[in-house]
Amino acid sequence: MRSQLTRHVLRRLQLSTGRLAATPQCLCIAPRPIFRPYPVGCRVVRTPVQRRTFLGGIFKKEPRALKDVEAEPGYETLLLFLANRKEGTRLPSRAELLQAWREFFAYKTKYERTINSTQAYCALEVLRYLEEQQENPDDSDSSATLSEDDLRLARDSLSISPTDTPENHVELARSLFSVMRRNKLGLPVDTPIKDLWPQLKSDLLKGRHAEPDLLRLIVAFSTFGNALEARDILLQCTKSGRGKDPSLWRPVLHGLAREERVHEAVELINESEKQGVEFNRTIHGVITTFFAKRNMVEETKQWWSKPIRRNEPPSRTTYFEVLLFAIRNGEQQWATEIYKDLVEKLETGTLKRHKALWDVAFQWAVLLLGKGPEHIEHMFRVCTERVSEEFAQPDIDSINRILQAAIEKNDPYLGERFIALGEKLGFEKNEETVMLQIEYRLRANDLDGAVKAFRSFGDSTTTKSHPILNELIRKLGAITSPDYEKILEITSYLEQRSATLEPDTVVSICMAFLRNDEQFEVMDTLSLHTAYYSIAERGTVRKAFVQYCLDTQNSTARAWDAYSLLRQFFPELERSDRVRIMNSFFGRRRADMACHVFGHMRAHSNTDIRPTVEDYTAFFEGLGTAPDEASLKMVHNMWKMDTTTQPNTKLYNSLMVAYIACDTSYIALEFWKDITVSTEGPSYESLHLAFMAYEITSGGDELAVELWQKIQRMEIEVPAEVYGAYVAAIAAHGNLDKAQTLLEEMQGVVGKRPEPITLAIIHNALQSDQEREAFCNFAQREFPPVYEALNKNFKKREIEGELKYRFARPWKIESVETQESA
Repeated sequence: MRSQLTRHVLRRLQLSTGRLAATPQCLCIAPRPIFRPYPVGCRVVRTPVQRRTFLGGIFKKEPRALKDVEAEPGYETLLLFLANRKEGTRLPSRAELLQAWREFFAYKTKYERTINSTQAYCALEVLRYLEEQQENPDDSDSSATLSEDDLRLARDSLSISPTDTPENHVELARSLFSVMRRNKLGLPVDTPIKDLWPQLKSDLLKGRHAEPDLLRLIVAFSTFGNALEARDILLQCTKSGRGKDPSLWRPVLHGLAREERVHEAVELINESEKQGVEFNRTIHGVITTFFAKRNMVEETKQWWSKPIRRNEPPSRTTYFEVLLFAIRNGEQQWATEIYKDLVEKLETGTLKRHKALWDVAFQWAVLLLGKGPEHIEHMFRVCTERVSEEFAQPDIDSINRILQAAIEKNDPYLGERFIALGEKLGFEKNEETVMLQIEYRLRANDLDGAVKAFRSFGDSTTTKSHPILNELIRKLGAITSPDYEKILEITSYLEQRSATLEPDTVVSICMAFLRNDEQFEVMDTLSLHTAYYSIAERGTVRKAFVQYCLDTQNSTARAWDAYSLLRQFFPELERSDRVRIMNSFFGRRRADMACHVFGHMRAHSNTDIRPTVEDYTAFFEGLGTAPDEASLKMVHNMWKMDTTTQPNTKLYNSLMVAYIACDTSYIALEFWKDITVSTEGPSYESLHLAFMAYEITSGGDELAVELWQKIQRMEIEVPAEVYGAYVAAIAAHGNLDKAQTLLEEMQGVVGKRPEPITLAIIHNALQSDQEREAFCNFAQREFPPVYEALNKNFKKREIEGELKYRFARPWKIESVETQESA
């Protein structure tokens, strides 16, 4: 991870804790080069802090303050360790790192927060550092070590699968297990962590309390996309006779199924039977669900009918997936037989106390038989009569299962009727009920209804509701005229519960607020959430801002605002994206903004982001489309002081383009001289630009003739564009007759007749209307088809008081790249 990223995150975290004295103005985005050309819309802001001042509040408002960032405990120190190590500065003390480790993982475990890939990488590097320091007996700070409880705390926090790449999680889990096993086996501490695993791999189940640690390792490997290695460890354990515990096999099967490794999963089930592991409902559900979701009919039926230990029924989740499979694949008759058998067992008493299976029966009645609320109410009464135990009778969870069925039927009206049935029976909604209600209303695009359902959430919600609320926010932000009050209401609800929004949700919010010119709301959102994202998650948000800047449908003012926010919150923005944004401002004819973007690259602390020769070339070429002498001088001076770049012909060509566009051809010709004496020498584009410079230079016709004669002496074959530029340079100085003669000879010299663009360039180069009229008569007489195409493709307009063709003159020539590659 780059150091400038960590410094930026740390600085924002320090601001929230008061470690840096900064005013709110320090966090504001950079001002635009000009004022906004349209009025600011009505602001929708989050609740500001109220302050009373003596008479001051009567005359002016308090400045808008950004929301404070609540840093995850300990993470700041872990980031600081990586940043300081990269920069070669003083690292945090061992005691500080140990304290940060304990606080960070205690927080993650307590609130069940996901550890992203960047945080896993930080923890892994800190663990390696602490173990390496422990190996050094001369280090006075090496006495404090990570205890077994500290290691187990970190291990237990790796139970939630990350949303981004899990490679660092795999290595962290492996390292934690290795250190714990080393300590239990009494191995010397001077062995590096990376060398511990090969020693321990063949000795996994020796020592005290080995199996619980091994289970955690297998779960971690299976969860983080490393199920094959988890399988190998499991099979190794079976050789020692201690791998018969079904809890060891279950996560591996889940992992193999998640990774689409069906062949390996089937082989593992066969191996488990050989080892005497019971085929329980969990293993049955994993393999049956795998085939059912992929609509593999024969395999699904085969595994569904496989007997489960002690004649246990399949799980509720397996029943539901099999039902959906049957409906998708036209297997309703087969599913009906399963349903009849289930109902018979429920009514006759064999399974009547299985509350989950009664709920399955209700689901199947809705999805398979198409029953409505009246029939389900009747089934509820039957269940109540047959089952005396209260725990097995219908409740709000039964309604939730039926709502799942209504969602699968894509029938929101049916869902509302089942909600009404629950209220009629006195069932109080729980969190899952509200989540399902929001889901089917979102599917019906009933955003107002979804927001109304959201407002029925209580204060005891868990993290389970966060995904559906993220989806609701995205839907609200995607409509043409978003309701910003509703968006803020939901985001504030999540922020009060310390929830980190998903990257796609942050993108949706930011884009919606940018469209309404709510920069402070964008800043609040970015500061509260992106600081805790991994590099990959930050990349998702960063790319969205880049695309917003590049979108020509957005105004220049809004594009500049987005770039300012992008630069402030994402200092790791790649150089290539910065160049694209710079070029987009050239396309908007705002060279001053492009110059600011280039200056920010030039001043960046990371040398990888500073401009290269190609970037200087791109900037100077951009000035050819949007001339600005002040920007040209500024960046030219930057290049003069840049000792990391060496000039080449392309760079000199771009400087000629820029100075010609700014009407300072005499300076452009200085670069032509540099090209002629350089080792690389001129290219065809250099010749083209030299003739263009001669066109607007006093006495340029004589210099053009001199250059052309040199070309002829050297017997250089030139493209038609270069020849046309030579003719234009001759014509620009009043030599109309000679220019006409050169045009007549053009086919014999370059093998091509003039094109419409060539005639347009020469026409505009002439100095008087009389010359231009005479040239038009000549072109109409000598090149009638070309002249006709000229007037068809280019229209004459009054430019600076003279009638000229209106077109964008190309700086580059098509033959350049081909010739240079040859």
